[in-house]
Amino acid sequence: MIQALQHGNYYHIYNRGINSATLFKEKENYEHFLKLFELHFEPIAETFA
Repeated sequence: MIQALQHGNYYHIYNRGINSATLFKEKENYEHFLKLFELHFEPIAETFA
């Protein structure tokens, strides 16, 4: 069961491929990830990285 992020907590969120494999082999894949990040995370969380 997925739980919602809670205000006031810190979360370590990262992307990593198996055996350090490249996750985004094409620019479009990376751009899609950034759009999803902006849509789902930026309204509710600060990013420190």
